[in-house]
Amino acid sequence: MQSRSVATAQIITGIAAAIALLYYLRNIMIPLVVAFVLAVLVNALVRFIHRLSPRPPSWAVSAIAGIIVISIASGGIFAIAQGMAQMVAQGPAVLARLDALAMSAGQAFHLERPLHLTAVIGEISIPRLAGAILSELQGFGSGLLLVIVYFGFILAGRKRLGDKVHKAAGSSERARMVENTIEKIVADIETYVWVQTITGAILTAAAVIVMAAVGLHNVLFWGVVFFLLTFIPNIGVTVGSVFPSLFALVQFPTIWQSVVIFAVIQVVATIVGNLIYPRMQAETQNIDPVATLLSLSFWSVLWGLPGAFLAVPMTLMLMMVFGQFEATTWVSALLSNDGEPNIRKNPGERPKAIRAPD
Repeated sequence: MQSRSVATAQIITGIAAAIALLYYLRNIMIPLVVAFVLAVLVNALVRFIHRLSPRPPSWAVSAIAGIIVISIASGGIFAIAQGMAQMVAQGPAVLARLDALAMSAGQAFHLERPLHLTAVIGEISIPRLAGAILSELQGFGSGLLLVIVYFGFILAGRKRLGDKVHKAAGSSERARMVENTIEKIVADIETYVWVQTITGAILTAAAVIVMAAVGLHNVLFWGVVFFLLTFIPNIGVTVGSVFPSLFALVQFPTIWQSVVIFAVIQVVATIVGNLIYPRMQAETQNIDPVATLLSLSFWSVLWGLPGAFLAVPMTLMLMMVFGQFEATTWVSALLSNDGEPNIRKNPGERPKAIRAPD
């Protein structure tokens, strides 16, 4: 009885120490996890290119795929930075429009005194807001540089990973178990990222079309932000449709533009979520919906906004790792949707529901 209590105390202490390390080392861990996810995406892209044309050498295809992924990520960061700069420049006009909306709301509710924006949220300093945004962009820039460095080392050292695993494991049986776990993690993350990328691109295309059709400003910025938000499970698309709708309410003197943006995005999201997404996803993402919500909350508290983007990949990793140890198998079963986290009996088998990356 005493030994069991000691073991339980050690497990709780170890979990608390791991959570503390993840929090205090988040500036190092977040770029590393992002680089790993990008490397998995590159691996899928390499196989897809080899399927189309097997002649080019693997190193050249890997280099081209890596450059494509990093270029797209860098372009997205640049579009976000440019969009934020434009929004700061439009700050006074936006505040004036918000103040007019506040006064209109006060008149609608028959308030005795005019309702001004400053009376509700206080004074807003545009220079201070611009400084805060610039500071955040600098943080994004340094984080992106670290991601690129990690990404390069992961791609360069992935072929040596097998030898390292065999030497670190000590025995062939343990090495095989570690390799199988890594293959499962990579396959599941690859499936998740590929599905989210395809469905996110469909939703983003619809959102960009409707935003451009009504004449919303900074469409490129909103398109990039919306595409990134589609990677946040359950709430990403809703949040991504609310913000441009609110800014359309600020930009235009009428409300129909805002209503159209929100309605079209929600209609397309319903179609994709009920027809396209389940067909592509099938049973490859074996995570319980409640566990998804809990992981979203947990990683958001731990790592902030990046944690929301990485919640599902991190949960997939933990589910596979926990499933390899008898003492933590129950945790893996609780995280899974059907109680059987090891859904692919053959770890080398690629997901059957998605054939594009193969």
